[in-house]
Amino acid sequence: MSRSRQAALLARHLAEVTDIEVGLYHDTGARWIAMWADGPLEKEMRTHLDTALAGHRYVDMRDRTIDCHRSTSNRAWAARAIASRREGTQGTVIVEGAAHRRSLGVGMHRPGVHGPTHTHEYYALLRHVDDLCRGTAYPERASAPEDEPLIGQGSQPVAGTAPTPACRPSQHTKWPRHYSPPSKPAPGTARPSSASSGPRRRTADIEARGTETGSWRGTV
Repeated sequence: MSRSRQAALLARHLAEVTDIEVGLYHDTGARWIAMWADGPLEKEMRTHLDTALAGHRYVDMRDRTIDCHRSTSNRAWAARAIASRREGTQGTVIVEGAAHRRSLGVGMHRPGVHGPTHTHEYYALLRHVDDLCRGTAYPERASAPEDEPLIGQGSQPVAGTAPTPACRPSQHTKWPRHYSPPSKPAPGTARPSSASSGPRRRTADIEARGTETGSWRGTV
């Protein structure tokens, strides 16, 4: 069995055990990367991956270096922000985070230089919710039934609207580049070349050969 076939089967297995879409993409040389948007934490996916590779079905992938990367969606950001607000933890964390930034003497951009000037509270909110997203398994899922209607509203970008504690800044708002949600490649393609690290193979070559990527969508 070819390595590309084993990669596709491995992606399918990971999708089935985690119940989410998983892509396994070739990077360079012996390096591959497993990517998914919503689902388990990276360390949990690593455990599933190591368990699968310890078996006999994916022997040709054992000597490959496989990195794990979970991206963050707008829905995940909204779900974590809304849960934090409902639980009453958001306000305190934002106040403390803003005070910490001020104590460090963190400067703010001047209006018109790098976009609109935001407050220390604004950046404290971004840091807090991003931390929640990174530390929560399946972050897109509502923490409580009453959160669901708000998540649906908060995850939809609206032109001309300012960010609020219930919603991540929209795609029409100028905000720090490092808070921009990573884009998820479609199954059968490499990661965008603009990413700081990841597959850099020509997408057209990969699609034409069909030999260097494997992906599978799990059941929902």
